[in-house]
Amino acid sequence: MIDKPIPPAKFWQIIPPNKKYVYFEDFANNPFRSDATGYELVNAGWLADFALLVYGDEIFIKKHAAELTAAGFAIKFISVDTTQCLVAHNDKFIVIAIRGTEIDNLWGAIADWAVNLKFKLEPDESGGQVHEGFRKLINQAWPVIEAQVRSIQADGVPRTLWITGHSLGAGLATLTAERARRVANFAVSGVYTWGSPRVGDETFKQQYGEVGLADRTFRFVNNTDIVPKIPPGDAYTHVGLLKYIDAAGHLHDVADESSIEVETDPVSHFNAWKLRLEARLDILIPSIFADHAPIYYASYVWNNYAKGQNS
Repeated sequence: MIDKPIPPAKFWQIIPPNKKYVYFEDFANNPFRSDATGYELVNAGWLADFALLVYGDEIFIKKHAAELTAAGFAIKFISVDTTQCLVAHNDKFIVIAIRGTEIDNLWGAIADWAVNLKFKLEPDESGGQVHEGFRKLINQAWPVIEAQVRSIQADGVPRTLWITGHSLGAGLATLTAERARRVANFAVSGVYTWGSPRVGDETFKQQYGEVGLADRTFRFVNNTDIVPKIPPGDAYTHVGLLKYIDAAGHLHDVADESSIEVETDPVSHFNAWKLRLEARLDILIPSIFADHAPIYYASYVWNNYAKGQNS
C-alpha cells in the first residue's frame, strides 16, 4: 500500500464524507480479519473507512462502496430520527457503523451538538449511568439496528460482528455494543471508536467490562482532538483500550491517558470554532478541532498499517 495523502486542516478539505478519499483501497490484498480475537490494525483501517463512509448519504455510500458491493457486500442505510448508521455484511462478518456530528449540515450540527452538550448523567439499563443525550438516541435506534442484524443472521451463516463510529457516533457505538451483548446476546468481536467523547460513569465502565467488551474495545485519539475530553468533570470515564496517534501520525499504545491530556475549556473553544464554521472561511482550523476530523483517523491508521506497524 502507498501512503494516503494528509490534507491540510482547512474546512472544505477535512469535512466528511470527503469525496476525494479512496475508501477501502486495495481491499482484496488487505482483507479484513473477520476471525480476529484481538486488536488488528488492518481491521482498524477497514472500520475507520466505514466510520467515515457513513457520513455520506445513501447515494454517496452506494458510489464509494461500489467495489465492496461488487465483491459480495450488502449495505443497509438506517435512519432513526437524528441518528443514522449503516449495517454492512458479507458471508464472513457484519459491521455496524454509526454517523457522528453532521458538520456539513449547520442545522444538523447544532442539533447534534445540543445532544453532546447535555452533560447530565442518568441511570441506564446497563446498571450504570450514561450521557443523557446519548442514551436517548441509542434507545430510539437500537431496536431497528438489532432487527437488521437479526435479519442478516437469519440465513444461519456464522458471521462475526464489529461496531464502529466517530465522534457522537463513537459514543453511540459504545452504547450499541453494550446493548448488543446485554440485550441481544450477540457475540461482539470488536468495537473500534474514533475521537469518542466520554459516555458514562465508573459503574457503566464496570458493567461494560462484565459483558466482555473492555478488552475488545479500541478507542483511538488523534493528537490534540478535543472531543475525547468531553463531557468534562470527574463523573465521566472512558471505556476500552487507548490507541493514540501523535502529531507525526504515529500510532501508540498509551496506558496513562493523563500524559496526552490537553488543558482547555471545551465549551468556550467549541463556541469559537462554531463561529469560524459559520463564516466558512478558508483558514486553518485549530488543531484541537482539526485533529477530530475522521479523514485524519482513517488516513493515519492506514498509513501506519502500510508501514507494517501494528501498535
